Amino acid sequence: MARLVASRALALLMLVAPAAAMARGKAPRRPLLSVPLLVRVARCGPGAARSGPSPKAKGKAARAPTRSDAWVKAHVAAANTIYQRFGVKLVARIDHFKPSRCQILTRAHRHAMASYVPATGVTVLVLPRVRDIDTPTYNLMGVHWRYRGKDPKLRGRRWVFLTARGRPPVLAHELGHYFGLPHDPKGGNLMAPGPSDPIYKRAGPKPKPFKPIFVPWQQRTIRRAVQKLLSGK
Repeated sequence: MARLVASRALALLMLVAPAAAMARGKAPRRPLLSVPLLVRVARCGPGAARSGPSPKAKGKAARAPTRSDAWVKAHVAAANTIYQRFGVKLVARIDHFKPSRCQILTRAHRHAMASYVPATGVTVLVLPRVRDIDTPTYNLMGVHWRYRGKDPKLRGRRWVFLTARGRPPVLAHELGHYFGLPHDPKGGNLMAPGPSDPIYKRAGPKPKPFKPIFVPWQQRTIRRAVQKLLSGK
């Protein structure tokens, strides 16, 4: 009898808890979605973290990674601080690669990096420099990119560039694009347009200041994209 009463009490608690949470203005907990993240750090030699061309180097120095594994882990941890608030966790695996070039200056240069990106999964390429195509005087901290080159074997691949000058939470912002979010012209959240966006040069109201948060509709969009990714669809 005691077991039956306890069982009924537990069932009632499971029904009441979500409603109580909503009444307090808090959404009920959602299942944690773990996203495998491959972070590939380019080996571009000493000085690669600078925005200009890397100096010539030989031997082991030429094979030095653009940024340390600790640097990468700090970026992932900062992104997870934001994503885990709505039940998404980034689980990173780090490796190193030797790219054909270390300074990504043109659209063609970006497309050339597709061969370093696996056909499936979420990939981040860490490189010294990626120049803004629309504003050539500006070097990006990160950018989400889709391959639109001519090689049919590489079609459909997309990835995130994270540059050596990037600071948290740039990775979180670019992964937001990867999971389907556009820039929010109103601003006030993590998807506010970047400083090189033309919106700041136009007449009319400007975006609200950046905040390191995703608003509810953005959270829902990301979770749907992650669920689709994990299901293999």
